[in-house]
Parts: sequence; structure tokens; C-alpha cells
Amino acid sequence: MTALLGILLACAGAGAFTDAFDQACAEYEQKDYIAAAQRFEQLVDEDVVAPAVFYNLGNCYYRLGRLGPAIANYERALHLAPGFENAAQNMAECIKKTERRLNRVQRPEWERSLLFWHYTLPPKVTRAVAVFLWYALWTALALRLWRPERYLSRMAIVLAVLAAAFGASAWAKAHPPALAVAAVERVPVHYGTNEDEAVRFELYEGDRVAVDRRADGWARVNISSGERGWARESDLVFVGPPYEASRAPL
Repeated sequence: MTALLGILLACAGAGAFTDAFDQACAEYEQKDYIAAAQRFEQLVDEDVVAPAVFYNLGNCYYRLGRLGPAIANYERALHLAPGFENAAQNMAECIKKTERRLNRVQRPEWERSLLFWHYTLPPKVTRAVAVFLWYALWTALALRLWRPERYLSRMAIVLAVLAAAFGASAWAKAHPPALAVAAVERVPVHYGTNEDEAVRFELYEGDRVAVDRRADGWARVNISSGERGWARESDLVFVGPPYEASRAPL
């Protein structure tokens, strides 16, 4: 488990965060994982969105034996920083400890087919490149009107294709499939939004599910096998975005 090294590396850049981040790092090093988790959750409540916060929070929950919240926060860190190797390694360790090592629900087929290349790029990068290509395209078109050179037409076509690709990538990263993680030992999944409804199947802590609907404290969840049903929102940690602090008891 690559925990302490990652914590220290993250703390090295803590100057951009609040005093709560510094204190949380210190509490983690002192093995006061509950206090550290509470402080990192405070940052999430304050709308601090940073891979280091989610990674460190995941480590706290792992040390507390809370696989569900740990996996959810590693997922958050990896969404923001796909190349975050420590987060990927730690999440893999957590998944190994889950009851059935349930596979993550796959991304939509169109995204996996057309945007297979974008999974290693952070959202900020794809957004910045998309904006740059958009302006570059219009610049090339303006130059083409001024000077009708063939190479400018070719450049505009290439820029249009790249702008469309990175624009689609930026949109997909800004609208990821709603993902949640089972936060308690067992989560009954019902046929409907009522405790009296029959239980269709159960989730185990750490199972990742896709969420396609939320209503009155219930979430309709889908698992990788294709089964679907309704689970209590209070039994899940929603990955986001938007990012919500976990309300699960420590």
C-alpha cells in the first residue's frame, strides 16, 4: 500500500490549500486517521477540488478499514489526474479486499470507440487543448479568406477534426457516467423505491455501480452484469462531480 510516501508528496505542495489540509496531513502522520479524514472531508465540503485531497482522504478511509469511501475517493483523484499512479495502485489494493471484486461499469460504447485515446488526459488538459484548437481553427479560416492558399484549407480541415475530437473529450470528462460505491457492508438493492419491495440483489462494500436516476433518497443502480435496482442513497458514496462529502459514520 503506497500510502505514507504519497501523503508526504502531497503535503509538500500544501501551500495552495487551507490550514485544514496541513493539519490533516499532520494528523495522518500521527495515525489519527479519523481526525484526518474529518478535516479532508471539511475541504470537500468547502468545494476544494484537488487530486491530493481525494487521494489523502482515500488513504485515511483505507487505514480505517472503510473500503467504500476509500475507493470512491481514489476514483475522484483518478478522474482529475488519470496518471496518478499511487491512487491507481491503492484503489487496486482496495478492490482486492472487496467481497467479489466487482468490475467497474463500462463507459458508453461510443466513448470507448471514439475517445479511447483520452483516458490518460486530465480534464483541464482536454478543455485547454479544445479551446486552443477552436481559436486556431477560426484563425486558419480567417487567413484562408485573406490568402486562398491550399495549405490553409488543409490546415483548417485538420484543426476542425482535432477541435471536434478534443471538444467531445472535454464534454465527456465534464459529464462522466454517474458512479457510486457501496459504503456499508451490505446494501440491499430493491425492485422499487420502498423498503417493502423485494430485494433483487445485494451490493457489498466497495462495489462500484452506475447510477442513472435518483429520487426521494433512493438511487437506481446498475452493475457490470446488467442487473439494476434501487438502493438507499445513504448506503452509497457518490463519486461525482459534483463532489459531496461522505456522510458515512467513521
